[in-house]
Order: sequence, then structure tokens, then C-alpha cells
Amino acid sequence: MDDLLQDLIAYAIEKKASDIHFVMQNQKLQIKLRTQNDMLDVYQDIWQPAFFEYLKFISRMDLTSPYVPQSGQFKILLHNHEIFCRFSMLNNHNVQTGVIRMLNTMHAIELKALSLWKEDTNYFNSLVPLRQGLVISVGPTNSGKTTTLHALLHEIAKTKKHKVVSLEDPIEIEDDSYLQLQINESMGFTYDVGIEQLLRHDPDIICIGETRNSYTAKMVLRASLTGHFVFTSIHAKDGKECIRRLEDLGVSKKDLASVCTAIISQRLYSKGDSKVCVYEIMDQKTLQYVLEHGRYPKEFKTLSKKITEGIKKGYIVDAQAKYDSLSLSG
Repeated sequence: MDDLLQDLIAYAIEKKASDIHFVMQNQKLQIKLRTQNDMLDVYQDIWQPAFFEYLKFISRMDLTSPYVPQSGQFKILLHNHEIFCRFSMLNNHNVQTGVIRMLNTMHAIELKALSLWKEDTNYFNSLVPLRQGLVISVGPTNSGKTTTLHALLHEIAKTKKHKVVSLEDPIEIEDDSYLQLQINESMGFTYDVGIEQLLRHDPDIICIGETRNSYTAKMVLRASLTGHFVFTSIHAKDGKECIRRLEDLGVSKKDLASVCTAIISQRLYSKGDSKVCVYEIMDQKTLQYVLEHGRYPKEFKTLSKKITEGIKKGYIVDAQAKYDSLSLSG
């Protein structure tokens, strides 16, 4: 079974997948990989239902309670690199589903390599010396939010002038230049508990991996208001939708205007063997305008405009980009 697991993880990494999805029904195991652009079917007769049970076992799930939603974790050694995996499982009637999220398979990149647009790179560099405020990274799953945040944190940590701490679930990019803490809900170390503990350890720069609920949103705001420079991410379509989501989570426009330095929306596209990230950067001046008028300034480069520009310049060849440009402009 160990060999089968190593083969599956190696295949998923080769296909640049972030997650492995399982569906077990009628004693048949179906497997799919979540890649950058779509779900990839794995047509196979190698991994059998017993393999699904093995995943539960190594994840230390309670096998006596098969109908209770559970999650666990395990690690494997692949090519002398330790890969941590989180496995979650649901059982509904005659269908069992599971997902493996592979951690520590991503590599950090330098700040200057984030964007092909020089104005984006200049803006990212302008954030490095700041010591107070709030930067929000916005986008759907697999849009590169984690990579962007880590590149910014790494550049700040390189100065060795301030204490940088991140709270993540999971830690996808390991970086020894600053302190990374991983959420462990089974041990009671949730985002809510972690944020409260972080604020007692005298950090200067804080990264809250994801703002998921009202409590986290309010604690992110509190940390920003008390003199910290805070980074976080949120799932939203673009900057305007991010503002609406934060309002739904209890953050007022007034408070957002007083602390928010930037809302950075993004999409990630394939170009051959490389990736191209497109950014919509809403700085403080633009944010103030959007909060007052409910729309972007005419001259502002929205995500839709940047994607269209990237296609014209030849930065992007991904067919998905054309669809996104149209849908975002609508």
C-alpha cells in the first residue's frame, strides 16, 4: 500500500495537481486530480477500494464511526522530500468521498517574478517597507494567492528588522525566514485561537492565511488597528466583491477605509510549462473611490482589462483567460 500511495502522490505532483479526489461507490474507486484549469480523470485499475480504507487508517481516523465526517493527516517521503497530506472523508448513504490536499509541494518565488507587468512589481516593492495596514489577496482556489502572500512576506522577512508570523491552514510553502504556524483543529488550534495567541507574542507583521468567518474578519481588523501590518486572503471574484464579502462578515466601509492598504485580486494562467499571474491592484486611493461611488474609476485597470491586455501582449495564451475576461467585465 505504501508503494501505491507514493505512486499516486508522484503522479499527482507530475500533473501539477493540488488535490486528489476520491469517490467510492458500488465497490468501485474513482479518482480525479484538481489541476490548475480543470478536474483530471484518472482512468485506472490499480487503486482499489482497499486503498481508500488504507488512507483512513494512516490518517488516524476512527474506523468504528464510518458515517461521521472526519479528517486527518499523514506524511510520506518522496524523492528525499517530506510531503504532508491532509485527508478528509464524507460518507453519505452508499457513497463515500475523500480528498487529499498535498502540502509543501509548492516552491517560493521572488517578489520580482510575480508579475510580467512592471507597474505591479513596483507596487509590490512599495509594500515591503510599510509597517502598518492591511493587504488582502483575493481570488478563487488555485489563483496564486498563497504564492503572492509568501513572496511579500519573504521579502519583508529578509530585512531582518521585524518579527514576521503567519497562521496558515495548511502551510503550502515552507519558508525558514519567518515563523509559520499551522492550524490544527483536532488539537483545538483554530484560526480564532491562533489569532488571539499571535497578538500576545509581539509580532510586527501578521499573515492570516484565510479570512473565513465574521470572527476572523474582526480579528484581522483589530490587528490592523493596533499597529500591525496584516496580510490575509479571501475568496471573492474581484476587489468590489471582496468589499461586499467583508461587509457581510461585519466589517464596515468606514473601518475598511481606515486600515486597508490594498486589495489585490488575481488569476493564474498556464503558458506552456510556466505560469502567468494577472493582478488587479486596488490601492488606497482607488479603494476610497470605490467605497464612495460603488464602482471603479474609469481609468482603473480592472482584472478584466488586465487579462485582455495580457492576451494582446502575448503574456497569456490560456483559452480560459478569454472566458474570464468576458465574465469579469459583465
